[in-house]
Amino acid sequence: MLKNKKPNIPLPSLSRLLTVYRLLEQLEKDGIASVSSSEIGKILGYKPDSIRKDVSFLGEVGNFGGGYEVQKLKRHISTKLELEKKRKTCIVGLGRLGTAILNYDDLLRNGFIVVAGFDSNINKLETINTALELFPAYEIAEIVRRKEIEIGVIAVPARSAQETADRLMEGGIKGIINFSPVAIEVKNSVMIRNIDLLGECMLLSTLLTFEENALR
Repeated sequence: MLKNKKPNIPLPSLSRLLTVYRLLEQLEKDGIASVSSSEIGKILGYKPDSIRKDVSFLGEVGNFGGGYEVQKLKRHISTKLELEKKRKTCIVGLGRLGTAILNYDDLLRNGFIVVAGFDSNINKLETINTALELFPAYEIAEIVRRKEIEIGVIAVPARSAQETADRLMEGGIKGIINFSPVAIEVKNSVMIRNIDLLGECMLLSTLLTFEENALR
């Protein structure tokens, strides 16, 4: 078990392990009993050696006919990384993206309990159809503190991102997922993951352009 100590797993390996875990969830739903590292690598675009090395960071899991038992490997990753742990989460910014995240059922199925949504437009809060509690943005710190929310998802315009993060941190948030295209300054041990959706789309478009030009 990795409890009570920081696991010595490189971030790229951790990211791959979580991607493998999501794949194993789907394979289990599809009734597939075993899978090899080569098959995992082919589906996900990883080298089989990388898959085996990543799994080895979590200790011995055993194999099944030269591959992995899907349920066993899924359970092994979940136990070692404590993926069963529940995390209270909130969404700030209830435009199209924020509302979509608010209603994303897979969050709850994977232990992320969305307990609050926030928006600076009070009138908008009255028009959103959801069973979740919604609050004006100026109450972020109070609600995060009262509900003991650990993760905050920021889906606000760039100009409001830092102020939103400050309010979350004032309430004692532990981690932030930032969808705004700006760098946010965080305090102390608050962890942040920046997800620039438009930037990724632009990068992919540019790479496609390079490939298209090379073929001309």
